[in-house]
Amino acid sequence: GADDKVFPNLIEKANDVATVEIEHAKGKITLINGDKGWTMKERNGYPARKVRVQREILGLAELSRWEPKTRLKEKFAKLELQDLGAKEAKSKRIKVFDSGGNQLADLIVGKRRANLAGTTTGGVYVRKPGDDQTWLAAGTTDISKERMNWLERKIVNIEFFRVKDLSSRHPDGETIKISKPTPKAEDFTLADIPPGKKLSSKSGPNDIGRSLVDLQLDDVQKDQTPFDAAATITADVTTFDGLSLKVFLTKRNHEQWLKIEAAGTEGEGAKKAKAITERTKGWVYKISSYSASSLTKRLKDLVEDAKPKS
Repeated sequence: GADDKVFPNLIEKANDVATVEIEHAKGKITLINGDKGWTMKERNGYPARKVRVQREILGLAELSRWEPKTRLKEKFAKLELQDLGAKEAKSKRIKVFDSGGNQLADLIVGKRRANLAGTTTGGVYVRKPGDDQTWLAAGTTDISKERMNWLERKIVNIEFFRVKDLSSRHPDGETIKISKPTPKAEDFTLADIPPGKKLSSKSGPNDIGRSLVDLQLDDVQKDQTPFDAAATITADVTTFDGLSLKVFLTKRNHEQWLKIEAAGTEGEGAKKAKAITERTKGWVYKISSYSASSLTKRLKDLVEDAKPKS
């Protein structure tokens, strides 16, 4: 069986794949190709990364048996090829179906082997369910157990030069306001610096101005629970191209969650607002603490005494 494709007919049916299921000891990921493209069932139909899903299907189709390995069950753990019900199983199982529910592939996937002589792709240890024969297969397959790696992670991308002004209000009423006069201006100006204080660093306001640059999700949920105003930072952002954003940021169970509303004047601003609304309306996003840190800055983080204390 060496050199044979693991799934010899899959390449011909790759475009017919409608469902990809990924199982591991702690959960399941179901990716469905429907009217809205690839989406994730476990996240209420939120868009999945089409290119990544297609790459995984193609990777499965191109896997070929390279070398037979152990048939001893007690050695499966070393290759991460146990059945999922086994204690501390690290294996992953991937199933592929067409639109009629016909199974096109079913495989237990274990450790990767980065270097494989005679290949440019490396290899991976695999085993078909119900078969004790394990194989080192040549090819690439990247079956992540993390849901965020299969989701379309982009929330918004508001580049630094586009931001005209940003105002963030903390639950206790403290407000941070920054602005710049033109898109080409290199630095933001912090408003309302208290007497006796000065800006501690130009990077402080500029970091806030970059809060929405390539903002990505770590997780996503339906917007079903109202944000508590007593625990929510609200930011208003306007851009030089006519876009207005309202951002809500709150902490739940030690995690940062965000939702966003977009509006725009006619023309380019309205066009961009519509695209953001279509993508984000009805959703709340978990973001990293690092991504949230700019919007959570307070005045004390931005200023220092104008004269050093004696």
